[in-house]
Amino acid sequence: MVLLAVGVTCAVVAAAAGGYLYGHRTSATATHAAGATGAARSAPAAARPYQLTAPKSVLSGAYVVDPEMTPPASETDVRDYAALGIANPVPVSVAYKSASTASKQTAQLTGAWGTISDPEKAVDRHFAKSARDNAATPNGGAALVGSPQTMHPSGLGDAVMKCQNLRVKLGSGHTVTSPVCAWADHSTFGVVMVFDPASLRNGGTGVSLGENADTAARIRNDARVPR
Repeated sequence: MVLLAVGVTCAVVAAAAGGYLYGHRTSATATHAAGATGAARSAPAAARPYQLTAPKSVLSGAYVVDPEMTPPASETDVRDYAALGIANPVPVSVAYKSASTASKQTAQLTGAWGTISDPEKAVDRHFAKSARDNAATPNGGAALVGSPQTMHPSGLGDAVMKCQNLRVKLGSGHTVTSPVCAWADHSTFGVVMVFDPASLRNGGTGVSLGENADTAARIRNDARVPR
């Protein structure tokens, strides 16, 4: 298990988040995002459909699959993705850890591929559902902060991406804040969270929204393959 904060594992943070990431029901670069925020936009129709995969490594080998932290998808996930507006969703869930033993950084990707008629609406529904779920469990220890911000990281292509900070109160009394980014195009939807234990120690804020957006865009490019 990868240490996320003092005496805390990634699994503990995911559990405190109240199943924020689909597929984690029992537990959550090149350049920074240009401009960070901007007017909301809908993704144009993609030239060809893609499917979402779970590569054994991403970011040019910087992250490798962590099988201990990768739970299987469930029928509940299929229903949740369908509720976002994804037709015939095929869930994907994978956890990554740094390939370097000197780094304890981790990343999580959950998502689905199918047919998405309105990518921006799918992203908005995701954040709205997450906010409702967190509000329904006020003692769950997790809460979204502020509002989702539209991001335009390099390499995003035809997708819509929005990011928002997630604040998690740990059992130790510490509070950590880590960004969550969700993207959608006309055939894939994904949510990425990056955890940096070094910056989260002592109540830190982890990576920035822009850094997480950049990483999410790169993971998207690694995980999408033509059908």
